[in-house]
Amino acid sequence: MSKRHLSVQNKGAEHEQQQQSSSVLTRLSSKRANTNESNSTKKPKIEEKYVDKENIPKRQTRQSTKTKVPERLPSPPPPPPPPVLSPVKIIEPVLDNTTDDSDVDELEVVSDNEEEQRQAADDNGKDHPTNKQYVIYENAGPKNEPFIISKTARFWNQKYRKVLRHVNPDAFGMYIHNDFSCYGELEVVENCLLDITKAIFIVQQGILARLNHVRKPADKINYVLGFRRIEALSILLDYTDGISGIDDGERFGEIMRVIGACYVTILRGLLPQIMFKKVENTDKNLLKKLNTVSKQIPNFKQVLERALVVGYNFLTIGDVCSAYTNILQTVYCNWVFIMEKTSIDFKKKPADFDQDLWNALKHAASIDKDEIDCGDTETFDFMKELRSYKGQYGLGGDAHDLSKWTRSDRAAYSLDRFNTLDSLWF
Repeated sequence: MSKRHLSVQNKGAEHEQQQQSSSVLTRLSSKRANTNESNSTKKPKIEEKYVDKENIPKRQTRQSTKTKVPERLPSPPPPPPPPVLSPVKIIEPVLDNTTDDSDVDELEVVSDNEEEQRQAADDNGKDHPTNKQYVIYENAGPKNEPFIISKTARFWNQKYRKVLRHVNPDAFGMYIHNDFSCYGELEVVENCLLDITKAIFIVQQGILARLNHVRKPADKINYVLGFRRIEALSILLDYTDGISGIDDGERFGEIMRVIGACYVTILRGLLPQIMFKKVENTDKNLLKKLNTVSKQIPNFKQVLERALVVGYNFLTIGDVCSAYTNILQTVYCNWVFIMEKTSIDFKKKPADFDQDLWNALKHAASIDKDEIDCGDTETFDFMKELRSYKGQYGLGGDAHDLSKWTRSDRAAYSLDRFNTLDSLWF
């Protein structure tokens, strides 16, 4: 081999060593650079937060969606055959043939056919042909004539009749005192008078925080609606004759004065003033006014008849304490004279005249308001009489409504607490 070839080969080896050394140097320099960068960009240490493991809410465990196979239980033995029962003897209630046919809300017809009884109980009457505010019940009057009642009176009568069931201790198996139910019925009548006052005679004025009750002017009072409310009062009084059994005779006399003033005050606002004196000659203008009243109140005559009979039943219990029925009979006689061209002579009863109404009219005609000695002179001003009564005895409420008593209060007067044998002397 020549020297030239050796020298060239040695130069090539040296060149390769230089390249290898240079690559090693570059790797070292890059590694050193990386370590410097990592040292300069070291992450700060994060402070560990304290976690209260005791107050961590527990997760609700999920219920397994796998349905469990119910275990098979042995089938129960078959039930024993029912015993053969003897037929039960049905005791039918004794029907009272002396029921009041004027009760519109619970109209019951005494009949052997149960279907007819159910239809009669569900009968709501039919609308009056000329005034849709009234309904007619066929063959429901005292002489099987149509009975007419306003929807207003029927609504309030149903309301008060429901409350009357709650003031009777016998219905709750209780005994409180002898005249508790009498005072309870009186409370219902007082609530009725209070409702009439709020609806007809007074109005609320002012802001909600300061409400004042102010009496309405006479020209702002709806006397037609007022007459429908005293129609409801007349029906209610027919079912609350127990108010005469309270042990306070003076209070009974005062409440009768309030009731009478309510009738007279509404009639004075509804009718011409000539109707409160005996009318001997008919007048076309008067007949026209009464025809208007008859269209607005188709049962005007029937309501007066009921009011007269109810008033007669109350005022003949003891001393006469009010003369309001005397005014009612004057209005009634004038109405019959003008509208039916019939004059009533109290010396002889007409053949087709109702006996109860005849007795009521004769008794009312015999009352002299100047001879009544029962407190102050009767004014027949409803608001004045009501204010006087309220000042002495209070007015209305629900103290006698046993459905609003607590169980413990009712249990204290339960009949189970009394032993009737203890009072026997043998």
